[in-house]
Amino acid sequence: MKKRLVIFSGSNKLINDQTLFNSLERIGKNLNINNFEVWYGGGNSGIMGIIPKNFSENNGNVFSVDAKQFVEKFPNDEIYGTRYIMNTFTERQNGLVEKGDLYLCLPGGVGTISELFDVLVNNDVNGRNCKVLLYSYNNFYDDIINFITTNIRFGYIRSHILDNIFVFDNCDDIIDFLNTV
Repeated sequence: MKKRLVIFSGSNKLINDQTLFNSLERIGKNLNINNFEVWYGGGNSGIMGIIPKNFSENNGNVFSVDAKQFVEKFPNDEIYGTRYIMNTFTERQNGLVEKGDLYLCLPGGVGTISELFDVLVNNDVNGRNCKVLLYSYNNFYDDIINFITTNIRFGYIRSHILDNIFVFDNCDDIIDFLNTV
């Protein structure tokens, strides 16, 4: 059975970093289509659609979980794979969090960070045991990891939360990791 890899990422159209774009294309082209299904938030703005597009072009199965508000606002956005439309943004986020076997968090805004913490809460409170890969491109996730480790020391966060967090600063290590899980 294929693992469901959920991708959380920034959708801001102001993102303009060709090195990052190339890294994400490389991930999408090098994921094993026999091992994974890719799930993402729909659309192609910002960096959201790069991995799904390249995975789909490689004949991988892609599923988008989108919110009705975005479908109506951006009716011409290119979508990759099978599309599910949820009534609200919250339902969309919850749907993605519930779907995953493992998660790849790319740089992004508050929605991305919210999704990341929803997965961490599910691992902690609901006993899920999902791997969370953080692509800390240009040290993007360093402050979040520091927040977690500091608050483990102070007793606010249980230390086992780190058991399933894997931080990467380059795409090749992500590809290697994913192709061995």
